[in-house]
Amino acid sequence: MTDRPFSKAWLVASIVLFTTTELVLGGFISHAVSGRFVSHMLTLRLEMALSLASYFAGGYLVGLISPGPRLLEPAVAAACSVVFTFLISIFTPLTFFHADPSKMLLGGVLAFGVALFGAHLGEKVTGN
Repeated sequence: MTDRPFSKAWLVASIVLFTTTELVLGGFISHAVSGRFVSHMLTLRLEMALSLASYFAGGYLVGLISPGPRLLEPAVAAACSVVFTFLISIFTPLTFFHADPSKMLLGGVLAFGVALFGAHLGEKVTGN
């Protein structure tokens, strides 16, 4: 890593990229499975794969478009995105959406690692 200061602007940009990437990928997946019988378990697996793919793709894009090495910002943004997702449990009375701290930690660590790997690959392509 470098001595560059942590950029809050790239943190926010990364969260926006993750959301945009997930919407775009979700659009393709929804067209591929629409009108077909899809089990609830397959839907959950697709949602999990879509989330991980969006963290990877968002991290990769930040690595490509940032003017200098930015590895930590997309990784922290991915972990924050997981926490934001679990905030639904505050507004939803269903116990299925219970925000268990261990689930948030595990999800945050996975998202952090996937986004960090994506950012690393993006930075390698640009030579940073």
